[in-house]
Amino acid sequence: MIFVFWIVLGLIVGFFHAFRGRETRSRGENIAIILRWWLGITIGLGLIVGAAFHIFNGPQIAREICFTRGDGGFQFENAMGDLAIGVAAFLCIWIRNPMFWVAVILVMSIQVLGDAYGHIYQMVENDNHCADNTGLVLWSAFILPVVSVALFVMMRRSSPPEQP
Repeated sequence: MIFVFWIVLGLIVGFFHAFRGRETRSRGENIAIILRWWLGITIGLGLIVGAAFHIFNGPQIAREICFTRGDGGFQFENAMGDLAIGVAAFLCIWIRNPMFWVAVILVMSIQVLGDAYGHIYQMVENDNHCADNTGLVLWSAFILPVVSVALFVMMRRSSPPEQP
């Protein structure tokens, strides 16, 4: 359930930073600050740490999601996707280009919604109702892209278009 920590930490840091000095910034700039920390901490650090768990503790993670058939080879493959997206998202702290951010959001959304499909498939086809298959893990697979897209859309609607 460590992913809940990253969700909360990303929001706390983002809102704290946006709250400080908010009077001198536009609504769009404040939302961009929240989105930057959401991407950097919640998505970035969260997926990097998640990748580490899949790499270094794969068999235990497989047991926790009740998916222990085979050799668990999916753990390393899943970890590399999480690591790549996590590093790109973490870079959003310094790379403040909205088109880079939207690319990170798009790729992350595809990954985690694909994960959600896998969790639902396991639930339906194999009656897998382990907490780490259908509990908060499943919900976070919907929360991460929804919040990311919502913040991005609010930021873009609140800011003037960029000049080329």
